[in-house]
Amino acid sequence: MQNIKFIGAPKSLLNEDTISSVLVSFAGREGYKIDKLEYNFVDSEKMYSLNKDYLNHSTDTDIITFDYSTNKDILAEVYISKEMMAENAISHSQPNENELIRLVSHALFHCMGYKDKSAKEKEIMRSKEEDFLSAVSRETRQNV
Repeated sequence: MQNIKFIGAPKSLLNEDTISSVLVSFAGREGYKIDKLEYNFVDSEKMYSLNKDYLNHSTDTDIITFDYSTNKDILAEVYISKEMMAENAISHSQPNENELIRLVSHALFHCMGYKDKSAKEKEIMRSKEEDFLSAVSRETRQNV
C-alpha cells in the first residue's frame, strides 16, 4: 500500500494527487515501492530544533529526511522548512511551487540511495530533480 501525506503544506502550491502520482512513478521506474512517505512542512524554529537534536547541526536547513527504508520499500519522514523553501525560491529565481516540488523530489531521491555530497552527486541529484519537476508540469497540463 502506498501512503503519501503532505502535512502543513501550502495548499496553493501543492497539487497532492499529481505530485503523489509522479512520486509513485519515479520510485517505480527504479523498482521502489512507497510504503509510507510523510512530508511535514514546518517553521524555521521547528526545523532548527530537529537539525540540532537529531543531526547535531547548529545551522538552518531546507530539508531533513529521516529514511527508514529497507530494500526497495520506501518508508520516511521528511521535514521541509517553509521559510527556507521561500528563500531558496528567491535565490534560485524560481516560483515557490517549483521549489516545493524540487524539495519533495529531493527527499524521494535520497530514499532511493542518491547522495548530494560531491559535485558529481549534486549534478546527478539536480538532474533528477529537474526531470521530476518536468514530469509534474506535464502531468498538471494533462489534467487541466
